[in-house]
Amino acid sequence: MQAACTNICCNHFSLILIPERFPNDGNVVEEWSKFPEARQLLYDTILNSGVRSPMIVSGDVHMAQFMRKDCVKASDLIRSSTPNPLVRPLIEITTSGMTHSWGSSFSSQPKHHRLPLKPYSYFVSRVFMTICHLVCPWHDILIQNTNKESRRGKAGLQYYLGLNFAEFEFDFHNKDEGKGGGTVTTRIFGKEEDAVPILEMSWTFDELSGNTHARGNTARYPQDYFSVNVENLDDGWLCIPHRGIPSVFGEYVANTIMFISFCILFFFPHVIMLYLVRKLWLYWKH
Repeated sequence: MQAACTNICCNHFSLILIPERFPNDGNVVEEWSKFPEARQLLYDTILNSGVRSPMIVSGDVHMAQFMRKDCVKASDLIRSSTPNPLVRPLIEITTSGMTHSWGSSFSSQPKHHRLPLKPYSYFVSRVFMTICHLVCPWHDILIQNTNKESRRGKAGLQYYLGLNFAEFEFDFHNKDEGKGGGTVTTRIFGKEEDAVPILEMSWTFDELSGNTHARGNTARYPQDYFSVNVENLDDGWLCIPHRGIPSVFGEYVANTIMFISFCILFFFPHVIMLYLVRKLWLYWKH
């Protein structure tokens, strides 16, 4: 990774492909946040290598999301002598999968995609993950405003639970007007043929490089950044969700709602089924 980043440091834009989700802390299964030292090394490798406008592409979680972390130098934070430090955004585009997803069924087993389990499996998958996105303080996920009539894609939280794939469009028409010029537009499409994109967002190369302020940042500087352990970082980078650090109370409430929802969706139907079977057995017995 270090050698690859060094070799591409002179490019205006660089796509970094990572199988597992990287900046986001919300996934309950596989993700880099469960390996903080390895993730910190990857942060530093990307941001210290000279890559001007990085963008991360990941998958493996069977849904699509647009996410962002904002990063500042640990040395700027420790010295407290930089009131307006350089903020480098790290955009992550998660796109998967084309066989099964949370919008269809969480399981890849064929039995969950055919009768009699299909209706129940599809309903539980979509409802549970929708609840997670509504209640969980996943402050990495980007929010799309509706202030542009020409903009396609849905407004609000940028996620999609159905089968999907991503498209990247690069516009280098103004790359000579300044360092990092140009734009990249990312779109998420479903499986429907000739359909409009479900998600769509654009960034200039200057925004990705930190030369221009990226929109949507609500994290508090330096308060939110101090929540990250700055010891032994030296020349490292502190990266936090672009919408700030969620409160402990908010996480507790979200986890409680998720647990209750999980129990209701996954266990309650089985309890009802066992109760009805028992009632029928007692009825026929007498």
